[in-house]
Amino acid sequence: MVKAGCFPVRASRKSAVYFCGEEICFKSVPGARGIYIVNDGEKDSLPVEFHGDIMIHASKPGFILLKVQGRYRNGRAFETLAGAAVEPEKIVPGTRCPADFDEFWQIELSRLKAGELQVTSCKPVDEKFLPGDITAFDVHLSRNGIEASGFLAMPRNAGCGSLPGVLSFLGASKVSGELEIAVKDARKLQAAAFNLNFHGLENFPERLSQLLAPAQRQVANYQFISADDPQKYAMRKIFLRGVIAADFIKSLPQYNGNLSVWGGSLGGCQSIVAAVLNPDVKFCWATASAMSDHHGRAAGHLPGWPDLLASPLTADGAAAVSPYFDVVNFASRIKCPVVMGVGFIDRLTPPASTYAAYNSLTVKRKRMLHTVTGGHGPLLDKREVCVFDLGREFFEKAVKKQH
Repeated sequence: MVKAGCFPVRASRKSAVYFCGEEICFKSVPGARGIYIVNDGEKDSLPVEFHGDIMIHASKPGFILLKVQGRYRNGRAFETLAGAAVEPEKIVPGTRCPADFDEFWQIELSRLKAGELQVTSCKPVDEKFLPGDITAFDVHLSRNGIEASGFLAMPRNAGCGSLPGVLSFLGASKVSGELEIAVKDARKLQAAAFNLNFHGLENFPERLSQLLAPAQRQVANYQFISADDPQKYAMRKIFLRGVIAADFIKSLPQYNGNLSVWGGSLGGCQSIVAAVLNPDVKFCWATASAMSDHHGRAAGHLPGWPDLLASPLTADGAAAVSPYFDVVNFASRIKCPVVMGVGFIDRLTPPASTYAAYNSLTVKRKRMLHTVTGGHGPLLDKREVCVFDLGREFFEKAVKKQH
């Protein structure tokens, strides 16, 4: 891969955002060749050979992605990606909202809350894992047959009603709560911070492969299995665990009545969902959201992770069920301020799919941030901000105002 800070191909405009009808100029080195993918749609992939600058006509709203290989004049080979946006605020979802979407989730919430919230275990975390000013607990919860777990961290000796709540969500590969994240939020934001283990499994304060591997095998392919059955699909419980965790935070004597949510990738998805299923959430920060626009190909762009309807592991009936678990349909129901972020060369959660959700927001206080050379975490240009950090300053400012 091309080394960080070295760009054989890059959009000539710093923002890499263009209007329909413009010519997009990608600055290139001689000898580059590869493909460009218009609007994230595979059917538009075209092989091209580049001689100097690459000119591409911006014909419709979406994203243009270049995958380029070649050799520098010194003979060294390179491979890189480059991206550009074309009026992304005009991207529309391919997923349609079921007429009974609200009814479906209201029934699920009613069923969940018919049972009492039970704290089945709340074990103090060994102090060797903690800074001296923070206390933390390994928490297991249960409500009406759904188990949830995670790490709670708070400033030591916090008084009653003194702390805002912060609920954070993890990416798709995680099988344990992340103690480090909860502790960082608790300390920096002076908050009651809960990091959710979205599978409801055992938590481990250290990331040791020998502990995590059995859990990973236990939930393998959860994003595809039973996606044709809304009651059996894992995402139903995953989304409802966000409600259980929020209710737990709100039950704490230290909680002051203000709750904010954040996450990236599948965590971004869960944050948006949590802001809808918990309508008292005050602020939502969601980056590179997964589970967005499952039917995106109908609108000419790729869906977000896990590209559910294209997988051979997904049953045919999932096409009808997936809209009930689609971020674009939750986004339109959020009532609080939202900050989102995308990476222009993100192949796991393509930026057009996240924009489909962002453009579905109806709140006035919303903001989308970009990283032009960022993928799903990694950056080509280290001077930019990782997609999962885009908007952090707005989130932290909002939470600090909640004291």
